[in-house]
Amino acid sequence: MLQFNDELPRNKLSFDVRGKPLSQARHWSAPEVFGSRAYFRTVSEPAQLVIDDIRRHDEGVYRCRVDFRNAQTRSFRYNLTVIVPPEQPTILDKWGRQLNNSVGPHEAGDDITLTCRTVGGHPQPVVRWLVNGLLVDDQYEHNAGDVIENRLVWPSISRKDLDCLFTCQAVNTKLTEPKEASVLLQLILKPLTAKIQKTVSPLVADKRYEVTCESAGSRPAAIITWYKGKRQLRRTKEETRENVTISELSFVPTTEDDGKSITCRAENPNVTGLYQETHWKIDVVYPPIVVLCLGSTLNADDIKEGDDVYFECHVRANPHWRRLTWLHDGLVLNHNMSGRIIHSNQSLVLQKVTRQSAGRYRCSVVNSEGETVSDELDFRVQFETRALSFQAVLH
Repeated sequence: MLQFNDELPRNKLSFDVRGKPLSQARHWSAPEVFGSRAYFRTVSEPAQLVIDDIRRHDEGVYRCRVDFRNAQTRSFRYNLTVIVPPEQPTILDKWGRQLNNSVGPHEAGDDITLTCRTVGGHPQPVVRWLVNGLLVDDQYEHNAGDVIENRLVWPSISRKDLDCLFTCQAVNTKLTEPKEASVLLQLILKPLTAKIQKTVSPLVADKRYEVTCESAGSRPAAIITWYKGKRQLRRTKEETRENVTISELSFVPTTEDDGKSITCRAENPNVTGLYQETHWKIDVVYPPIVVLCLGSTLNADDIKEGDDVYFECHVRANPHWRRLTWLHDGLVLNHNMSGRIIHSNQSLVLQKVTRQSAGRYRCSVVNSEGETVSDELDFRVQFETRALSFQAVLH
């Protein structure tokens, strides 16, 4: 029996049993072709040509010719195709740098360009892209030598593309699994939410409060910054769980803070401007703040008997004051038109003052948070003596 390759028509291997038993058959294999890699196996049914360590140049059409002593020669043809797998593919970014395991991080809106490259393979492999296991591109091109590439453009990426698996496959047979390489898409994302939790209203001035702000959706996790108006508040503590950031602010509101806004800003630490913020306008309650003064048009050193004077009680309070009382030398000074004592909103009017009008004046103001009494105001009245000179009555 002789084995031939039609591309090389001379004998490659023979198995000769002429004049001897099968067990003593003579084997011969062309040393420049197979050598010891090939032999004829007769114990199987039918008999087989076995080639070890198959090589690409072993491919071809093989002809088996069997010569009989007393019968016609028989010949068979077999086509042997040798599959040479391609090399492991590599993934390159748009600058030609090799990527391992991940691509990015990129910002939402970017275009992603990936090139899959493989070398060799027989027959020529198909190079294709899959995204999350779904085929998206199998249009490849054959470059110089044995290099085959497939360039994928994934436009305008968005949040939904986070952790997309981009897989490049090189395949030229169904007999083995495709050679492949994969990268995960990493994104830089702005926070989706920033929310101040369980606010209290109103707040009492000069009392300490803790308030929490929670942000989610940022990648990497957001950093939270607190502001009161434009001033940053720094007494905070922060906790991060995956892409959720929780920050607790401890602060003491003052009377000056009433009506101001507390701002929680959650910001991606890697990109300026990728932030979300929320505002909380605070209502701060406090007892009245009271300042008593003589009317702005009057000269305190030039008040004479018979003059009309007035006092002003300036009040700042939240909630609004509900009662204002005037005091003269510690006694309540009631409204008395006939006595020429007039209460007008936050003013006290004294008509045609006398030396008895001099003394210590105060105003007392009450709201739901408490009562505040102003500092004393010493009021002096000059009067005429027999010598027609003016003296001041002091208290």
